[in-house]
Amino acid sequence: MKKRKLYHKLVRDRIPELLEESGTEFGLHQERGARLRDYAMRKLQEEVMEFVENPCAEEAADIMEIMNFICHRLGIHEHTIVAEATSKRILRGGFEMGYILEWTEEE
Repeated sequence: MKKRKLYHKLVRDRIPELLEESGTEFGLHQERGARLRDYAMRKLQEEVMEFVENPCAEEAADIMEIMNFICHRLGIHEHTIVAEATSKRILRGGFEMGYILEWTEEE
């Protein structure tokens, strides 16, 4: 007896084709709009957690792919992201020094 495994998650565009080629039965649908954004954000969280557990180029590439998808859908262009990153690096620095803020005094 076959056991059905549930996913309900955004997958890469060729996954249906690859499943079909392997003879795997599957169900899927296409999402649009706000629901697609929600699925994409959950996918981003999933990919970041996978990177935290296994920091490697493959997991970093997955994060970049889903980030590119999300940013494209939100109209955030790569040149804008690079400009923001450059500005922050100039104004606030990067993370190269490894500083850990322990406390500040506030009034």
